[in-house]
Amino acid sequence: MAANRRIVATGARVVTGIVVGAVAVVVAGAALVVPLPSITATPASVTVDPAAAEEVRACTGPLVRLSDDTGQDATAISSVGSASVVAAADQAAVVLDQSVLASPDDTVASESNAPARVALPAGDATSGALFAASQSQSVASGDLVGFASTSCGEPTADSWLVAGATTVGRTSFVLLSNPGDVPAVVDLTIYGDGGLIESPGAKNLDVPARSTRILSLAGLAPDLADPVIHVTAGVGSVYAAVQQSVVRGLEPGGVEMAGPSTAPATTQTVTGVQISGTSAIAERLGNPDASDLQSVLRLFLPGTEPAAVTVRIAEEKTGGAETEYQVGLTPGIVTEFPLQDIPDGIYTIETQSDQPIVVGARTSTIVNGANDFAWYQAVEPLANSFFVATANGPTPRLHLVNTTGADVDTTLTTTSGVQTNVTIVPGARYVPLEAGVSYTVTTSAPLSAAVTYFGDGFSSSFPIANPSPAASPVVIYP
Repeated sequence: MAANRRIVATGARVVTGIVVGAVAVVVAGAALVVPLPSITATPASVTVDPAAAEEVRACTGPLVRLSDDTGQDATAISSVGSASVVAAADQAAVVLDQSVLASPDDTVASESNAPARVALPAGDATSGALFAASQSQSVASGDLVGFASTSCGEPTADSWLVAGATTVGRTSFVLLSNPGDVPAVVDLTIYGDGGLIESPGAKNLDVPARSTRILSLAGLAPDLADPVIHVTAGVGSVYAAVQQSVVRGLEPGGVEMAGPSTAPATTQTVTGVQISGTSAIAERLGNPDASDLQSVLRLFLPGTEPAAVTVRIAEEKTGGAETEYQVGLTPGIVTEFPLQDIPDGIYTIETQSDQPIVVGARTSTIVNGANDFAWYQAVEPLANSFFVATANGPTPRLHLVNTTGADVDTTLTTTSGVQTNVTIVPGARYVPLEAGVSYTVTTSAPLSAAVTYFGDGFSSSFPIANPSPAASPVVIYP
């Protein structure tokens, strides 16, 4: 009997264990079925919508030279005459704020010929108004003879200048315009055909608020035939440009003001390149002092790997001449590729590279003994609506580059309401402009654009750039 009780007790324990195990399984299963309580927390945040700010452009001001108005004091920088500024907006009710920038390096600066500051008021900026400004100047004062134009540009912390020279008879200045209310501190990194130029004087350059600094490039990089300048602002921002003038012996060879080219990219396009007077130029190329009459494409590779570049040159007309070349680039070295054996005409130059590069082109003109030259900077795709202010000058043209592969419908509307409708076929074409008139340009697909001028002994160009995007709301997490 005692044995039977032990068996029963043991059996009871086994049954109890089975029951307890079954309950545990049921509870575990229920835990899987019944949702557990959850806690979610939304991070605290504040959305800050930046206050509307005015949009500003800086105009570089009059052409300058080394020496005073008597020809003395060869280290002094002095302005010659004054630049003509054209500024407008696409809305008739908009009133642009125009004022002067201080020019402490110009020994004869005055309010009547100072660099200009053009601003779109904050309220108009938020309404989507478009505006632009450009300047031009014809000069015939001693060795400074020719025509120069440039867009009044938006300040930025990073830009590239592909223009200028400081060899014998070539005078270049770097102009740094700060139209903002915050002082800027700028570094210039200069390259040439021998690589990086060591120039301690090009670092930590102070550009006060609402002012323009003018620096002689020869003082930073003497005897340099082919400079490329990287402009970076560690504090603030500036609009940078290069003024270059040429004298061959006793003969003035022209003047130009060149603004920034586009940032390094694998595809670059330069449009409106005017090749002219090739016969007259060819007769003079045997003279070493006239070698820079040759039209050239200046290229620079800022990276660390070599680049293979395809250069395509196409005339801006149906059935026009087309040429293609292959060029190899060495990192950190400026290369000038001669645009030779190209007949007179207007051309677009496209470069395709396996590494990002910067480019610019230079051409010269000789008409009835009068010499001038132009620098052409690379252009960028623009929004489907952009604004062009046409500075005064000879035979202005708007060059439009169409890379879409299809026709692009384009309308130019003056501020007085006059419309011109054109179709831009794939490639590049130009539209005549009226000097001193501003245009709203609307397109059915993005185009790139530049303005050029050409006359007897006069030549110049400037690209059309996109404005910087408006500041968007910022979410802050405390």
